Amino acid sequence: MRKLVLLLPVVAIVAVAAGAAGAGDNDSGFKTAHASMLTPVAPGATVEAIITVGDEVGGYRFESVPDGISLRQRGQGRLDLFVNHETSTVPFPYTPLAPTELNSQNDFDNAQLSHLILNQHSGGVLHGSLVIRSEENFQRFCSNYLATEKDGFDRPMLFTNEEAIDWVNRTGKAWPATIGADEARQAGAVVAFDPRGGKQKTIWGMGRHNHENSVAIPGYGKPVVVSGDDAFVNNPPQSQFYAYIAEDADAVWNDEGDLWAFVSDTPGFDDYFDFTPGSPAEIQGHFEKVPKDIATGRNPDGTDLMSSDKGYPAPPNDGSWQRDPSGVGIDGPQWVLEHWGDIQPKPAFQFVRIEDTTYDRRPGMSNVMYLIDSGRGTTGSPQPGRSTNGRVWKMVLDPDDPTKVLSLSILIEGDDKPVKSPDEIHQPDNIDSTGNSLLITEDPGSSQQFPFDSTDPNATTARIWRYSLATGVMDVAAKVDQSADEGPTDVDSTPLRGNLGSWESSGVIDASSVFGPGAFLVTIQAPSLWIEKAPGDDNVAPAGPDFTYKRSGGQLLLLRVPGA
Repeated sequence: MRKLVLLLPVVAIVAVAAGAAGAGDNDSGFKTAHASMLTPVAPGATVEAIITVGDEVGGYRFESVPDGISLRQRGQGRLDLFVNHETSTVPFPYTPLAPTELNSQNDFDNAQLSHLILNQHSGGVLHGSLVIRSEENFQRFCSNYLATEKDGFDRPMLFTNEEAIDWVNRTGKAWPATIGADEARQAGAVVAFDPRGGKQKTIWGMGRHNHENSVAIPGYGKPVVVSGDDAFVNNPPQSQFYAYIAEDADAVWNDEGDLWAFVSDTPGFDDYFDFTPGSPAEIQGHFEKVPKDIATGRNPDGTDLMSSDKGYPAPPNDGSWQRDPSGVGIDGPQWVLEHWGDIQPKPAFQFVRIEDTTYDRRPGMSNVMYLIDSGRGTTGSPQPGRSTNGRVWKMVLDPDDPTKVLSLSILIEGDDKPVKSPDEIHQPDNIDSTGNSLLITEDPGSSQQFPFDSTDPNATTARIWRYSLATGVMDVAAKVDQSADEGPTDVDSTPLRGNLGSWESSGVIDASSVFGPGAFLVTIQAPSLWIEKAPGDDNVAPAGPDFTYKRSGGQLLLLRVPGA
């Protein structure tokens, strides 16, 4: 998940090295020379850094903003690892009339997907390549999920997701693009990647919204893939939860499935804030089928669907919907889908900011899902209508019918205490589950951050939490280590550093099948640590660079938490 608040940075030099490519030696494979960006906290926990942004293995370079992770064993002591890079060549943040390094920044590349081959004995990188490249013009790949036979797929299929609202050109230079132009499209798509054949395909019908992840839920004998709308505007709440259901993997690949939106059937419960902080309420609901053109966000000629194509009102400009830098509400497929959900006889249930999802790995419980809701991070005392720290929801599907929701309730409540409460989760981001635990990462927004030299006893960097499914007890498994942040410098070359919490504990996946019980692969994003920068393009007045290109730091690590 990308944050709007970034600090003025400076270039930090990162060394690169080439790693061995052999698989026969149990110690073979590249390991980064850089210190770990994660510190173990739970008793007996350990951390090992694998590869850092800027590191090279052969001709491959580990790119910026690493996020979601998927893995599969490939035999002979090796495993395939797929890592998203949440990069975008749409400036973010951006102030077009007076751009500075502080307010106008851009990645060097569009979103990419890395394929790493790891030695499962040493954890070292044997080979690396980019299997979805910047030239495809996808934006901000967030989390990903590799669906397999257990999920109702007869062949593996990886889903990666655009967490973006921007309009980009379909080919050539992605930005700037004209909203509504035939040669452009709005981001927010799901991309399926075939790890066997190496091909990728956009699955438009899985919904045009801010996708954090698309997760396949097993147990239904066919593909059932759920996803959340990671809404950038959350006042009023406008984040929906969807399911894409198809007959088989071919039907998914050919986009022949249907998109369904979650609707509450319990009177008085239509959005996040109908659950007061700490509410024990459980509601029921169902999934309502979305019309195909609204799900795909496309007209018959392949152009993107606009409000006028459906006779809908144009999106508002008052801040209750996402706007472009000039303050105009962004029209396109995302607005059409949102408006459709609002005007149904029973409107779609509105969360605040659904990010990642996982399901219960205990036997017979795969119909139980856990939904991450980052909330707002609003300061002030906890009260109805205010989200301080966010929540984790528990949704139980009918085991025989994935369109029926037996219950939705709060599993982990963060809104019963103010922001920065040390014993509360701080804006949860990604999640994965084992048969014992949930592992949950944090992406603290500006209201959850602390000055780097803070004396506040509650000061903390982003953390990774462990939640026991058996006892409901939560503890911190690890904390992000920001000591590598040499920080930005101001005009007087005075050293500065990113706020504590400005770095993000991002992707997380259970790796116990490869590295043993309690093993997880995680990624760290370090937005205030820049390893490269350059003046941006000059596309708009006034003359001069419109933004600063930057390559920010990050890392892939192996975390071991006994008992998790």
